Amino acid sequence: MKTYLTKGGGFIRLPLLLIVGALLLVGSFLAGTSAAGVYAHTTGTASDTEKASIGEIYQLQAAFHRAKTNQDIDLMMSLWAPDGVLHVQGNPKSPFVGSAALRTFWLSSPSFKNHRLSLVPSFKTTIKVDGAQAYLYFECHDVANYSDQSTRTIASDTFLAGTVRFEAGRWVFADMTAGPSSPLSPDHYYFP
Repeated sequence: MKTYLTKGGGFIRLPLLLIVGALLLVGSFLAGTSAAGVYAHTTGTASDTEKASIGEIYQLQAAFHRAKTNQDIDLMMSLWAPDGVLHVQGNPKSPFVGSAALRTFWLSSPSFKNHRLSLVPSFKTTIKVDGAQAYLYFECHDVANYSDQSTRTIASDTFLAGTVRFEAGRWVFADMTAGPSSPLSPDHYYFP
């Protein structure tokens, strides 16, 4: 038997068989619901390949938020196709085409100039796979001064949406549009 610490500081013993059974039950549920909600935004029945692609694309958007939060420009650039395009609504210098322009954009963006925690309402993430490309929509809600509860604020609300493609064995951002995602809404999508 394994021993686990509970929230109240006590200990509970669970037999290994119970733990394995619970994990199998959860795994079966997730497989049956097709990628835990992300697939709920697609239509029809997805093949195993499409389900795997959905999971990989979901990880792409997670890495995007990790790159912003950690101000990791190398990670951010690894997520974009070398010929990637970013259209930024309201930015007169847009579109940003290719690695050099994208790097310059990200390094001058508020996310890389100010320390922020980038959050996502994952239930709004939309992924529609079509072979070696897919449509992706997600939102970013950036929290400034996140380590100081007395001064933290929502610094920005934005979306990123467009085409991602599978190349060189991984999914990358190919032709994306960014813009404001305000006013905040649980059921409004700001693009297209």
